[in-house]
Amino acid sequence: MTPFHEIRTVPRVKAIGMQGEMSLWDVDTALTRLYEKAMEGRVMFREPALGVRPGAMRIPDAFHSRYRVLFPLTQDPQREPPGLEIVELPEAQVAVFVHRGPYEWIQCTYEKVLDWFRESGYEVAGETREVFFVAPEPHSGGSQDDMLTEIQVPIRSAA
Repeated sequence: MTPFHEIRTVPRVKAIGMQGEMSLWDVDTALTRLYEKAMEGRVMFREPALGVRPGAMRIPDAFHSRYRVLFPLTQDPQREPPGLEIVELPEAQVAVFVHRGPYEWIQCTYEKVLDWFRESGYEVAGETREVFFVAPEPHSGGSQDDMLTEIQVPIRSAA
């Protein structure tokens, strides 16, 4: 089964974030740190959280990848909190893919995304975004199998 969902235009997003080298298992910790720093700085943001993989699209290295975690802003902060950056993601036409299950398994979904691009007539036109729609709720009996991540890949016609 292909994880391809649809092609759509996503709007421009202004967000607060931080980036660094991390493993797939570090993403949750990075989002927690970003949340804490944003709250300390009294930054107004909304969910869902986003991730951006800088550079060419490829299967993520499980142990070592450059990654940016972001929360979309609801208003411009009065000042940029220390250790965080304000980032603007441009409006883009994207191919949307759905990953359901533990984030650590996202490499399997990226393999299918790359297969889709080989057959689709589109090529990658920007940095891959990940939108974290559903995270497990430990107190409600949720598990990582319930996680839902949308992979958004900016596209253009290959012709």
